[in-house]
Amino acid sequence: MMLRRASLLLVGLALCARGAAAQEAAGPELVPDVALAAVEFYNRPGTARFAGPVTLAADDDVVGDVAVLGGGAVAGRVRGDVLVINGELELLPGAEITGSVLVVGGSIVGNAPIGGAVRTYPEPLRYRLEDGRLVYTGPPPSALFAAGHQFRFGRTDFAVGVRRGYNRVEGLPVAAGPRLDLGRANPTRLEGFVIYRSAPGLGLDHDRVGYVVRAEQYLGGRNVARIGVQLFSEIVPVEETGLSDRENSLATFVLHQDFRDHYERRGWGTYLRLARRGLPYDVVFDYRDERDRSIAASAAWAILDSGEAWRAQPLVGEGPLRTVALRIGYDSRNDVIAPAAGWLVRGAIERGLGGSIASDAALGDGAPRLADAPVSVNADFTSASLDVRRYARLGPSSRIALRFLASGSVDGKPLPPQRQQTLGGEGTLPGYRAFGFDCGARRETVEVGRTRFFPFYGCDRLILVQLEYQAGFPLVRGLGHRLGFRGDLGESLGWTAFFDTGRAWTDLAATDGRGRGAEFFAADVGVGLRIERIGLYWGLPLSGRGQGFNFFVRIGPRL
Repeated sequence: MMLRRASLLLVGLALCARGAAAQEAAGPELVPDVALAAVEFYNRPGTARFAGPVTLAADDDVVGDVAVLGGGAVAGRVRGDVLVINGELELLPGAEITGSVLVVGGSIVGNAPIGGAVRTYPEPLRYRLEDGRLVYTGPPPSALFAAGHQFRFGRTDFAVGVRRGYNRVEGLPVAAGPRLDLGRANPTRLEGFVIYRSAPGLGLDHDRVGYVVRAEQYLGGRNVARIGVQLFSEIVPVEETGLSDRENSLATFVLHQDFRDHYERRGWGTYLRLARRGLPYDVVFDYRDERDRSIAASAAWAILDSGEAWRAQPLVGEGPLRTVALRIGYDSRNDVIAPAAGWLVRGAIERGLGGSIASDAALGDGAPRLADAPVSVNADFTSASLDVRRYARLGPSSRIALRFLASGSVDGKPLPPQRQQTLGGEGTLPGYRAFGFDCGARRETVEVGRTRFFPFYGCDRLILVQLEYQAGFPLVRGLGHRLGFRGDLGESLGWTAFFDTGRAWTDLAATDGRGRGAEFFAADVGVGLRIERIGLYWGLPLSGRGQGFNFFVRIGPRL
């Protein structure tokens, strides 16, 4: 009975925030002062705290301040202030709140008497829980450092940053350039960045300098929609392999192991984007007209290289390529660094509109070889991907994460190498070697000029499912404080267990000389120890293609 009433209270909290008729216009930016005030309110000893969704019944009468993580509905009375974090507050007939209402990361639906001020901020609060207390983690860090000046007509900045991180092709790609913002209700942004690739040697030759120039115009007066056009000359990864830019950069620079393969694209594009700051939705429709090119690994420096050559790069379909794509994102995670609640959904569909891309590799029944003339590559492809991740808190120091990823050719036609996919390695199936499931792309190399390349990148389709459980060590939690230390390792120490399974393959009719790939799903299991953002893991393959335990390190969340 008490549990049920607590649940009802929680919902009441969420709902008490207030009705739509009484609330202020939603949409102000969630500034740090408001976020910190919400955290302080939640952690206050006198605040009743709940985890939604919950419902406060019509005959419930709650005395005191209430804070709710999640959302709910209120039909009863709350005699105090109400805080709702990352959820919707629904005010049902008969609801009443005598104090003020603050909703962060949500909105208020319905109408009810509210005695105090009402504020809503649609931007989600980024937080984590430590021993039942809320810790504000702040907004995601910016990838660029900018310095400038605010004028009446707008703002000018000069920005400098690293673009996508250190890799074996570019070295360290440093982007620098001006940015100009004009207007207020419907601002215009103009920016241009020169990308300097720090691979060994000095100079300004064709392969060392890239650029991104963009003009963007906001529409509608609420910064929801924007249209833009851009020119670009950049080196991009074929796929990100489940690792962050920071992780791949460190692996490349320290361990001489780049987990990504890359190609160059030059051209122009235009796009329409629907994304309002503070809301979890992001929709982009874009058109690109580009020229793609294979590019070899450079002599990028690494600490532990021991004079060893870098892994070869794959050949891609080279030449002009036109594409149109729709990309949709939804992110309601409570924290981007250590998510313990919410959803992350990314979907995309891309259609090749034609071109004349070709490869220097000739594939057939035997080993791949250098073609007598460039071999045409399919430019009329259709590919789609869906990446769904769910995070749920099971207790004060435990959570579970589940990921489902499906990606590949929609119509069964072969994909160009720069749209193919692989499995294996720390980002997908860590019990197996990197690129371990690539439909035979890395069995042989071909020599183009005096450089060795793999003949293609990977498979046309893949499915991946990942499950992870994280928990703390209750026996050591609070030990540091009990011994008189200011810090407590027990608050940041935890363990994890995971299971992954996946398959990468190509339809028989679309192989074009490539291997079919895996006939069955591969799987692995593992355990790990986490200290703050650092994770030490051991992965074990569950099929014969693995090589025993694999030890690896991750920075930030594995999923």
